[in-house]
Amino acid sequence: MVKKIGFFAFILLLPAALVAQSSESATGGEAAMSAGVEMSAFNPDWGCATSSPFCGNDLIGPTAFFDFDLHQKYGIEGEARWLHWHGPGGNEVESNYLAGPRYRMFRYHNLGAWFKLDLGGGWITTANYPAAGSLKGSYFVYAPGGTLNYRLSRTLSIRADYEWEVWPSFAGPPTYNSTTGTIVQNNSGLTPNGLSIGVAYRFLGQ
Repeated sequence: MVKKIGFFAFILLLPAALVAQSSESATGGEAAMSAGVEMSAFNPDWGCATSSPFCGNDLIGPTAFFDFDLHQKYGIEGEARWLHWHGPGGNEVESNYLAGPRYRMFRYHNLGAWFKLDLGGGWITTANYPAAGSLKGSYFVYAPGGTLNYRLSRTLSIRADYEWEVWPSFAGPPTYNSTTGTIVQNNSGLTPNGLSIGVAYRFLGQ
């Protein structure tokens, strides 16, 4: 828990440091900062038979995020997501703390589309832990994704976000396939993916 708090604190403090180093951009009116909350629904990969964002056992939970744009076209994003509800078995949870660059692909009137690539840590506790065949651990994560942002006013926006996470070092316990009568090794990583919808408040920039 201490590691999670420390990592999230780093994510929150990073844009403040960048603001201090980017006074020229801020003075010129190009820098912008916003923060907000979302509700997320993710296929956790572990415990879902398909890779669709809607697998029937989606994990659901809140996300807190910030966007700090050094320029109208590029900036950084940080997010903390807690997927603690629903999911396979009813007691599986995942959470992650990520940050990385983002780039605006286009803007049309009040609608903007951004590409992002976040890096950080992911935590998982599978269903029925600590029973046999379950696990609890933390892993490195990288996550490409995209965001649609629609400005309702100068300070308030609504947004939809898609993210594909890759946990390359994840290796789950072996499972038994009753159909083939074989032991299945689960060492090919983990790829949760899902959608988030929320609101953002801009408190710096135009």
